[in-house]
Amino acid sequence: MTTLRSIEEMLEDAVTGGLQGFIGDNAKVLNVFLDPSLAFRKPDSYVNSVSKFLPPDKNVEALVVAMCRLLYEYIGLPFEERNGWKLSDYVNDATAKVRIPGDYKKALRVFKSVAEDYRMGAKRLPRLAPLFSELASYMEAWSLIEEARLRHGEEQFQLAAEDYSRAASTFQMTAAWAHLSKYNEASSLMEKGEALSRQEREEDSAGSFMSAANAFGETQATMMKKRDQVLEPQAQKELDNWLESSRTLEKYCLGRVKLEEAKILDKKGEEGESRDKYHSASDVFRELMSETQSDQSRVELEALALFSEARSKMKEAETMVSSETYSDAAELFTKAEKVTQGKTFRQIALASSCICRALESGTKFRRTRDTQFYSEIKRQLETATDYYEAAGWRQAADWARATGKLFDALVYMTEAATERDAKKKTELYHLAEKHLQLSAKLYGQANFPSKQDGALRLLERTHEEKELLLSPSEALAGNPALTGVPGAPAALIKGRTGGLEGFEEAKVVGNLTVLETEVNMGSDLIVELEVANVGKATARLVKLENIGAEGVQVDGRRMPRQVKGDFVDMKGEKLEYMGTHEIRIPMKAVRAGVFQLRPRIMFVDEKGNYRSYEFEPVSVTVRELGISGWLRGPK
Repeated sequence: MTTLRSIEEMLEDAVTGGLQGFIGDNAKVLNVFLDPSLAFRKPDSYVNSVSKFLPPDKNVEALVVAMCRLLYEYIGLPFEERNGWKLSDYVNDATAKVRIPGDYKKALRVFKSVAEDYRMGAKRLPRLAPLFSELASYMEAWSLIEEARLRHGEEQFQLAAEDYSRAASTFQMTAAWAHLSKYNEASSLMEKGEALSRQEREEDSAGSFMSAANAFGETQATMMKKRDQVLEPQAQKELDNWLESSRTLEKYCLGRVKLEEAKILDKKGEEGESRDKYHSASDVFRELMSETQSDQSRVELEALALFSEARSKMKEAETMVSSETYSDAAELFTKAEKVTQGKTFRQIALASSCICRALESGTKFRRTRDTQFYSEIKRQLETATDYYEAAGWRQAADWARATGKLFDALVYMTEAATERDAKKKTELYHLAEKHLQLSAKLYGQANFPSKQDGALRLLERTHEEKELLLSPSEALAGNPALTGVPGAPAALIKGRTGGLEGFEEAKVVGNLTVLETEVNMGSDLIVELEVANVGKATARLVKLENIGAEGVQVDGRRMPRQVKGDFVDMKGEKLEYMGTHEIRIPMKAVRAGVFQLRPRIMFVDEKGNYRSYEFEPVSVTVRELGISGWLRGPK
């Protein structure tokens, strides 16, 4: 029990003080024959015994009120006299109020205060110094435990581990409570496992949790041995509570071992084994949910069970390449986020849900290469990165960024595969290479070697595809043997950001397509433009200029709301990173000849800078109709 000894000692002080107020110095004599410590173990029996020694004019009910008023004062609680309450009722009420879950700060103050009292008692009474010193050590150990629980609530797991370790050492130095040392040693190992897990050091975390499980097993043997040595029912009940708690925490730690092992298999790319291990961990936590009597414990265990089940479903989705299963996993992560009360856990659950939504769309994208899924993928991955960074999970954030870059590269590769212009095709493969290089690097930082290898394989494929488009002179131009220039100094390379500087701000690019490049004079034709923002910052499209030519003009009657004189109003269309927008411009051939369409789109970045992009020109031939053509009319 969290504050068992502190309340016992304060109750002894309270009954002694209450007696002294009632019968003066005779209270000291009474304490010789009637041990005040009985007031905690058998409060009502103690009152019955005291009543036999009281003078006839002294009311025993008034004595009980006086004792309990002092007890509540020592604890720091407001006192309210209750009709019909016995000493046991007041003691139980005070005990329950001090043991309110989460009220560790108040308990911490109580333990420190009582420990100080014991230290002062040791100074005042030299012959009892060893006893008071041991009691002070006991209270100091409990103050460390409350400090550790406070740290745990604040997710400062390493500091909590240190507090539990110091508590274990303090208990070990006592004669009466040395059996609590192993329990707190196990608690320290458990907190260390939590800290290592948050640092994404899964193997070390699994080892710490396994050590904690073994230590809790040893604790049970120690408690059972101690229980055989005590005869008092209250002491036996207390030891039974320690035994039950040790069994529960041993099982919890074994569940955490499974969870950390599943994460290790996940990083190695062993989806099937990882899925099964996650599922096994979820089963352990659900079993514990059915066994625990604490509502708070059930909530925390449910969150862990949902999280593990969601990860299992996520691995199943990878194995099956199923967008529907990714959606199921996302829903489970969302449920876990709603259940848990831990800030970091909520952020991780939200990030994981976003990852699953991104992979749901990503699975559809990889099947169809339909870029309509792309904006959703990028949005979810960037949101996940934000949540991971807020939670302090650097490797997970790198993984999300790496996955985003991988999808960037896949889009560029898809576009390159269908692009006919050799120059543009090469540029797209070059962009894909850059993104794959960064993706592989980030996967390496995130300690996902299998994902890193996959990115490198795609990089090799992209490099081969691009090389097919280069002329021999261009290919040889990259040969270091032709230049004899030594490698750049390592410090210089380290200080550079590579070739991505131009993409940190808004950067709009586009493609121009004319459905028919040869038309008769008087005919209608459609010019299609697709633009994309490949910069990290948001862009707002302002207007489209130079869309027409002398013999091919914009047909303003067919889009009257947007055509403003010689330009098309884009109405501030907003494009996020890798966002796209399509524009269809109706045109009319009004004069025979060959004309070049060279439109330019104007946009504004987040800083208000006015920028532009000029499309690659496309030639349109307008034929003059002969007599037969005039008879048939324009197409």
